[in-house]
Amino acid sequence: MTKTSCMQGGDNILANKKKQKKRKINGWQGWLKGYQQVFRLIFKKRKYKKIRHPSKKKRAQRRKEIWLGTLAILGLILFFLSQDYQGVPTSSEASSEEVEMVYTDQEFVDLIGQYAVTEYPESHVLPSIVTAQAVLESNFGRSQLSSEYFNLFGRKSYSPNDPSVDLPTQEFVNGRYITVDEPFRIYTSWEESVADHGRLLANGTSWNETLYSGVLDASSYKEAAYALQEAGYATDPNYAESLIDVIERYELTRFDNQVQ
Repeated sequence: MTKTSCMQGGDNILANKKKQKKRKINGWQGWLKGYQQVFRLIFKKRKYKKIRHPSKKKRAQRRKEIWLGTLAILGLILFFLSQDYQGVPTSSEASSEEVEMVYTDQEFVDLIGQYAVTEYPESHVLPSIVTAQAVLESNFGRSQLSSEYFNLFGRKSYSPNDPSVDLPTQEFVNGRYITVDEPFRIYTSWEESVADHGRLLANGTSWNETLYSGVLDASSYKEAAYALQEAGYATDPNYAESLIDVIERYELTRFDNQVQ
């Protein structure tokens, strides 16, 4: 081997060592550079665009549009709610199936009879008498007074504080019937009408608390019917006989049997 070849071999060895060292440096520097890039991405400052606020005139116009839209929605809601109450008599503020249903004579009798039975512990009026009166006075709930104003017994209003309506009615005066306008009580349901009728017979009137005591003390429906006529409940001279006829035709004493 010559001297020249020995020198070239040494140079090659040194060059290989430098390359290996450079590879090692590039290896860990590469990882470090990678981490630096990740941190730059994470903590890089973001540039935000400047927000342009609408002018005062545009803001006022937008508020006006929002208010108009809100009023329009409220108007629609009120309109649809008002439609739900169409067809219901203005005298009744309470919802009642009695308004919507059309009863047969027997169904009406059964309904009012049960109301009278329920009211008996307070009024002590025979349910047969109460039911027969409702049939005669309201024509089975078909009269204007009973169907629109829930007044089954022709109860008149003598107080300005009571809700009332003026309607024509037939009265028997001086041996003949005449038509007169009278103020009648307004109720929210037939059940309320039955309850108020029971209080009238039980407590009497403001000028005579014992006016209907004969009705309360009666031991039979016939005795109670004549006691009502004697007390002047109705001007019809045949009122008692009419009550008895209705009671017997529809067998209303079955309601009396539930309370006696």
